[in-house]
Amino acid sequence: MRSLPFAISMLLTLFVSISPPVNAQAPARDGFFIGFGVGAGSLGFEDDSEREVGGAGYFKIGGALSDKVLLGAEGGGWSKEMREGGGSGTVTFSSLNAVFYGYLDPTGGFFIKSGLGVAVLGAEANFGDWSYSESENGVSFTAGAGYDIGFGGRFGLTPHVDYHYAGFEDGRINLIRIGLGFNWY
Repeated sequence: MRSLPFAISMLLTLFVSISPPVNAQAPARDGFFIGFGVGAGSLGFEDDSEREVGGAGYFKIGGALSDKVLLGAEGGGWSKEMREGGGSGTVTFSSLNAVFYGYLDPTGGFFIKSGLGVAVLGAEANFGDWSYSESENGVSFTAGAGYDIGFGGRFGLTPHVDYHYAGFEDGRINLIRIGLGFNWY
């Protein structure tokens, strides 16, 4: 998929263009936080140049150690339905990671994140009355960046780009996810 690097560069340009002025207030980051987001992702299998684009989302929860460091848990998922010939199927990827969020400027909205956890890759195929499903568990790594645009002191609208890598017994996958999050701090 050649348009993915273009889409990522466009999203980063959007981050910069909608970023509030330097004197704007970022959401207050202290205590408990919770959030969710939706978007799209491009999933690729090891040694395969083809990528699949599907819907993606996440849910996160945690706490602030300071106004620059947050620790939490983030669960994410990706799914794509496929149809070919007389059959249909669904491929899914999900992960649950312990995640570190670092804000370089305590009054700014830009952050980087990284985390480790577990992942599940699943597939289901349907051919008329016959169906088959399989899943495999593995290890997950995530890294990403985003920008919290503050509204009302405790709420942040957060465009983000994430990279997910997962290793399974039968292979490896990577997922590039772009989306928009809604977070309360």
